[in-house]
Amino acid sequence: MAFGKKKPDRSYLQPYEDATRRQGPGFESQLWMSKEAQDTRFGVLCDMGRFTGRVVADLGCGVGDFPIYIRKHRPETYPKSYIGLEGVHAMAEHARERIEIEEIDRTLIEVGDFVADESLPDLLVNDAGAEVFVFSGSLNTLAFEDAVRVLGRFWDALTKSGRGTLIFNFLSLRHNRERTPALPPAVRFDPVLLLEWSLERTPLVRMRHEYLNGHDATIVMDVPAVA
Repeated sequence: MAFGKKKPDRSYLQPYEDATRRQGPGFESQLWMSKEAQDTRFGVLCDMGRFTGRVVADLGCGVGDFPIYIRKHRPETYPKSYIGLEGVHAMAEHARERIEIEEIDRTLIEVGDFVADESLPDLLVNDAGAEVFVFSGSLNTLAFEDAVRVLGRFWDALTKSGRGTLIFNFLSLRHNRERTPALPPAVRFDPVLLLEWSLERTPLVRMRHEYLNGHDATIVMDVPAVA
């Protein structure tokens, strides 16, 4: 079953589809730097995201590593329900199999292209009750302009609902470039520009940039409560 509409432009997914064809769906096909770095990012998301009791939608969930990490390492933060959206069909199917094997409840994995399908933000908020949108590593093959356009759509959906949180991580330009260059297909963003973009939309912004020695950053945006 596909969650939402599908459109033909999938160039941003091509690196993941190519990797999946070469070696099958798995950790390596997600193009993460290392399992240890991935776990560090997940820990930051759990610290900053306030998932407990909320409906969380993970855009670009890969093979389901994040819900498995939360259940194993931070069970007290597991959300009221978790919805994982993944654009690569083989990865989504593998994620479903892993979730079933791990017997993780309150979890749904669907196929959905969060870049091409502009209906997804409102659909997730209005029909699925999503309160938190998570982007973890899923912006890494997008140009800056495309990334902020996508983030803007999901932020606007939360704003219209009057509540919610947008949390995303990204590769940072303010790092040791000699030690950690951005190798294609990875794209690095300037955290100052993304912080400014976030603050233009809400004063309720938090950012962390230290957890991997500046290799990447995480930003959290909350919709202000109506007075």
